[in-house]
Amino acid sequence: MAPPPPELIPDAVEEILLRVPPEEAVHLLRASFVCKRWRRILTNQAFLRRYREFHGTPPLLGFIGNSSLEGRYAPCFVPTTAVSPFPQLSRHCRGSWALDCRHGRVLLYMSAMEKDLLVWDPVTGDRRRLRVPISSHTVGFSAAVLCAAAGCDHLDCHGGPFFVVVVWNEEDRDPTRASAYSSETGAWSAATSVANAHRSRILTKRGALVGNVMCFTLSVGSIVVYDLDDHRLSLIGWPHMPNARCVDAQPMTMEDGSLGLAAVDASRLCVWSRNVDANGAATWVQRRVIGIETMLPIGDPNSLVDVIGFAEGAGIIFVKRDVSTFTIELKSGMVRKISDDVKFYTIVPFMSFYTPDRANGRLPLPGEIN
Repeated sequence: MAPPPPELIPDAVEEILLRVPPEEAVHLLRASFVCKRWRRILTNQAFLRRYREFHGTPPLLGFIGNSSLEGRYAPCFVPTTAVSPFPQLSRHCRGSWALDCRHGRVLLYMSAMEKDLLVWDPVTGDRRRLRVPISSHTVGFSAAVLCAAAGCDHLDCHGGPFFVVVVWNEEDRDPTRASAYSSETGAWSAATSVANAHRSRILTKRGALVGNVMCFTLSVGSIVVYDLDDHRLSLIGWPHMPNARCVDAQPMTMEDGSLGLAAVDASRLCVWSRNVDANGAATWVQRRVIGIETMLPIGDPNSLVDVIGFAEGAGIIFVKRDVSTFTIELKSGMVRKISDDVKFYTIVPFMSFYTPDRANGRLPLPGEIN
């Protein structure tokens, strides 16, 4: 009988576990059941801080898709991993709309009648309901939730202070207004505004965080920018895309931290970035063009391809055709179908590290992990 293999030294175990890919949470969960020593490592805060820093951008664990059910909006969570850390949205969320998911929190617009927002941390279960400072004459609206902890690296935002930024316009659509809520003060800031010459409305879709500004889409070829530092609004025009539809374009954050824009122009997915030179002059530069007609199943030949979301820092764009939803990885051009039976209007990705310490009593038993 051969002798048992020698045990790994503690430092070697930590270095091996440090390199477990975060994209599939089940791998770390399996490892936590190997022995007590491994479980102690995988729930140790110092190790988990190293783990998150080592891997950088939190992985995509699923997404919230805004769809409709029996005539009412009904957001639902679709996991992209074998073990889902995200509790399914309850029936009480029917009639709501997922606006954002960033820094570990989900932001839901509860209903146009109530004009309430729900800030929800799916990992800790914390919830806070906010009354939005908009009037009954509002015709365009969007919002974002952000971590407000000083010096945070945003790799494990849970339980700390947060901001909520809202942008809206009313029936005349001019001007466009914005306000910010602070969980530390429990109050909304005074509204700021910018003239909206085209009288375009804010689209109820996810914005992009670019440095210290939030960027939201307007319905007529422009982006409204809210500066988080000085609470000022400004407008940015789009690049020239003659066949693109404004309602389906998506502002996004590029790998270099610049503002990007993705839209379908004719049969091509076009990705632009906004470059600012040393003199402060800004220009749009086309970074990527992907021919999508040959990449996606045709189905109805008259159906349109729409950009409905993006995963910040992951280089992934969500598109839909008919009732099918796909991801497109910008680096590789790889296309993956992630849903084929629900028509999603917009998608909000859920990106977070899900480690055994965060399972919070929801860890499956060893026999329940496939």
